[in-house]
Amino acid sequence: MIRYTVDGSDPTIDSLVYKKFKIYGKTTVKAIVFCDDGSHSDVVTASYALGQCADPMFSLADGSEFEHSNQEVSIAWNNDGVLRYTLDGSEPTAESPIYEGPFSFSESVVVKAKVFSDDFFDSSVVTASLTRVWVNVATPVIDASSSFTGSKTKVSISCATEGAVVRYTLNGNDPNSHSTKYTGPFYVTDSCTVKAYAAMPDYLNSEVATFAIEKVWVIGDTMGKPDHEFTTSGDGDKAFYRVVDASAPSGEAMHSGDIGNSVTYGMFARTVLSTTVTGPGTASFSWRASCEDDVPDYEWDHGEFAVDGVVKAYISGEMDWTNVSVVVMGTGEHTLTWTYLKDDVESEGEDCIWVGGFGWESAEPYTHTTEVPVPYAWLTAHDPDVVDEYEAYEASAKKTAVNGRKVWECYVVGLDPQEMDEFKISAFPMKADGTPDLDGLTFDPPKSQWNVPGARAVVYGAATLGGEWKAVEGATATEKAAMRFFKVVVELP
Repeated sequence: MIRYTVDGSDPTIDSLVYKKFKIYGKTTVKAIVFCDDGSHSDVVTASYALGQCADPMFSLADGSEFEHSNQEVSIAWNNDGVLRYTLDGSEPTAESPIYEGPFSFSESVVVKAKVFSDDFFDSSVVTASLTRVWVNVATPVIDASSSFTGSKTKVSISCATEGAVVRYTLNGNDPNSHSTKYTGPFYVTDSCTVKAYAAMPDYLNSEVATFAIEKVWVIGDTMGKPDHEFTTSGDGDKAFYRVVDASAPSGEAMHSGDIGNSVTYGMFARTVLSTTVTGPGTASFSWRASCEDDVPDYEWDHGEFAVDGVVKAYISGEMDWTNVSVVVMGTGEHTLTWTYLKDDVESEGEDCIWVGGFGWESAEPYTHTTEVPVPYAWLTAHDPDVVDEYEAYEASAKKTAVNGRKVWECYVVGLDPQEMDEFKISAFPMKADGTPDLDGLTFDPPKSQWNVPGARAVVYGAATLGGEWKAVEGATATEKAAMRFFKVVVELP
């Protein structure tokens, strides 16, 4: 007699007697034969189902690598049965978490998935080993001149990894999270080593970029005018040279060349320092002498200052530092020269002159302005100092115009006269040095011309804001205003 079970238990003498039967889902059938003499066969087992669940599929293939936190993975299956998974490398069971949609992780992981069903055979276990690979932020690129002359040079730093924070040092030390944050181009005024690195969440820090910048001395440094060009020459290649002089205006000075008495009788040896300026204006400097003292009717060792070859100032004997101011008339370029002349015989003192503390104040009527707004991109490309240095605006306040008035100018961002009916300043406070106090300005109903007691201000380009100045279509008034970049010129009494 064959007896059987369909609940997974072993059949006994009391189990159902076999006859044909139907199953309607996944079933495990166990059967045994009992003989009349009390003996029985072994239990045999067979499992039946309506089919087998298809294996699930991962959106990332087994062995894939990923670079960032919160890496997402999804699992697809044919929705027969229940999909369960594990993240610790263990085999999924009927008690493992049920897959309810894409999930994310940030470290290397072994994902295993299996479909369980009451009607179909379970799927195979599918595995995806996923490895986190850490990526470095791109190394910053330092854009600067390796050497420069004058008062300063511009340094820009960029990083190809969008959103990365760049920090830098100028003293040669490697930067860290406490170092200066890079927010835009800056200037250095002396030799230095720029080092920069970039950091960003979910990345390894970049390598440190290094760039050495050398400040090359020029005569303008000693003369107190680093950005002004000077040249020097002399008989026998005895040109002016730099010396440390605590009594000089800046602690150093240009010393006339050591030409000596090596000249023909009745002639002068000379050493010359020169520069050019664009007039009209006023040249100022300091000098001192230690040489023979000229007397009337004789021309011995002495120093001369000349404008376009015409001597304007003279020095000889033992003279301490003396300030000289010379008005230079006429427009166009003028040549200024300081010359030490040596006769062919005697010497006294140190046989030289010293020059320092040069200054030039232009007397041009006004700072040049454009009739229409100048695009910000053009200014940064052609005149970055205008954009980067507010001091340049205030410095222009100290220029004297032909009409005897002071001139001040300022580039303004974010005001939009085109959106306003009137434009004027109702209060115009001044600083102690005679320059306008921008922070103290208050505005009334605006107007294109400012009428302030004692001052006249003009907005250049106020009536022509348009074309390339228009914001994208649909921009708000505030967004449009932020795109404006134009000039205000103020004449002060």
